[in-house]
Amino acid sequence: MRRPPLLIAIALLVSVAAASGQAIIAPDDPAALLGLTPAQVIERFGPPESVFAIRGAEPWQDDVVFDYGGGLSLFLFKDRVWQVRIAEPYAEPVLGLVVGSDVERAAAALGAPERALAGAYEWALPGEAWPVRLRGVTDGDRIRELYIYRADF
Repeated sequence: MRRPPLLIAIALLVSVAAASGQAIIAPDDPAALLGLTPAQVIERFGPPESVFAIRGAEPWQDDVVFDYGGGLSLFLFKDRVWQVRIAEPYAEPVLGLVVGSDVERAAAALGAPERALAGAYEWALPGEAWPVRLRGVTDGDRIRELYIYRADF
């Protein structure tokens, strides 16, 4: 039985493919990534291109970020993903819109925003285990970044 060498070869090919710079694609609804553990994230996407800390306004708001390049970043607090960031150059649709869409297109896809903030709009999304929000950060006319996050943090 020669399966172990075959399994090792397949694992190496998968690792090389993950490290070759291929774009990581988030699910159509990135809220599905909320609540994943670091091990689950790495199992699903492989190791991130970069890992770094972001200091919040308060010490309890510090996050570890798994940056997968191509505009996809996952923010972890303690041992769970609590926020997903999608920004340029990410080109895949997310919840019916793409980064760079105008606010009117976002409203057509998601409905009227629940809140308008300085430089951003927010929508409440259906969440299974916790409240989920989407924040679209704008440059005035276009949405440049999407943050899908647990609203109970």
